[in-house]
Amino acid sequence: MLGGLTLATALGLPLGTLIGRADWHLTLWAVAGIGLLATVGVALGLPKVTLPAASLPDRLRPLKQGRVLALLAVTSLAFLGAYTLYTYIAPALRDATGGNESLLTLILLAWGVGTLAGNIIAGRLVDRHDTARVLTGTLALAALALALTPLATRALTSALIWAAVWGVTVGVVVVPQQHGLIALGPAAAPVLLGINSSALYFGVALGGGFGGLAQEWFGLAPAELGPVAAGVTVLTLLWHLATTRRPAVQAPATPAPALADHEKSRA
Repeated sequence: MLGGLTLATALGLPLGTLIGRADWHLTLWAVAGIGLLATVGVALGLPKVTLPAASLPDRLRPLKQGRVLALLAVTSLAFLGAYTLYTYIAPALRDATGGNESLLTLILLAWGVGTLAGNIIAGRLVDRHDTARVLTGTLALAALALALTPLATRALTSALIWAAVWGVTVGVVVVPQQHGLIALGPAAAPVLLGINSSALYFGVALGGGFGGLAQEWFGLAPAELGPVAAGVTVLTLLWHLATTRRPAVQAPATPAPALADHEKSRA
């Protein structure tokens, strides 16, 4: 699922920008049309899956674990930092693109390809190396890339390289996070992964608002949001380092009511 989302981001953003050059309404119609095709594809192509129902308290039970909350906070903070800048990426790249939307599309494509590559690489990294170290290196590289934004976005060539490197870090982050959550509570994996996705989008939403407020309150140019985003990412890194030193406690499983009743009847 995450790979599909990453691929959609890699291709969808530059394509949407390119289509929108003629008429921004066309981009929305394209989204609606692709969404309709996806709905038909899901209805016809996927087998029916029936899972036991779980109550809302059962679904939220993993949140009682401090280690789970710490991991979810890393997800939100990492994407808060990334989208503090990415929400305003078009004006931030104005020096590199000169207002040319084709060049903006090219840079967005570089970022998207980097994100896809990062997502692919991340799986191999967490298989071969300690998950916490993978995330540590990724956050450190992301902070460096974001800090260099005002310099890297002055010319097209440097902006392309910068966008690809930053994209790789964005693509890597979620994979070690998912790995860590599953390790904490294998039986509650579906719930934990769902909550992690919510934490991701919560960070995205906060990032856009934070970036806007930073520009309004401090009079920052869009490209100057990069160091601000780098600061948020450094805080994320420090939080990650502090919380990974705590002993891990497995999250409680989220048994289906029917299964729980069956176990009780056997007892």
